[in-house]
Amino acid sequence: MGRLDWDGCANVRDLGGLRTVDGRETAWGAVVRGDTPDNLTPAGWDALIAHGIRMIVDLRNDDERTAMPARPDGIETVHVPLDGVEDTEFWSEWGTGPQFGTPLYYRPHLERFPERNARAIAAVAQAEPGGVLIHCVGGKDRAGQIAMLLIRSPPAASPAFVGN
Repeated sequence: MGRLDWDGCANVRDLGGLRTVDGRETAWGAVVRGDTPDNLTPAGWDALIAHGIRMIVDLRNDDERTAMPARPDGIETVHVPLDGVEDTEFWSEWGTGPQFGTPLYYRPHLERFPERNARAIAAVAQAEPGGVLIHCVGGKDRAGQIAMLLIRSPPAASPAFVGN
């Protein structure tokens, strides 16, 4: 994965160059995973735009989206809250302890909330031409989970994501 330098984001990676399960390779500039772009400076936004990002898939919960700055023209934002925080039974087990925010909860989360994960993948697959940024708060757990799913089973409707 290629680390990107976008002023105001600390954890941004281009998913290009990764092998998919079927042996293809992910395209550079198609999908980026990262932390929240809310803190991007004007130079950071310029770098995001120069990288070709045209859509942002925001995986945060409603309560995490408090002071969102305006996005530059030409950048569409799709909100797909991934956590399902209203499911208190699930989060009473997985929301605390050493497993929180680690890949240990990916499988239980995928089993409990398949439709949320599918909506995030669909948002990437249905994006207009240009790059897509998928992000949560820190760019590692929720964004990492969706990145893993994209690499594991690239959406067929998104040929720009994978090459031959």
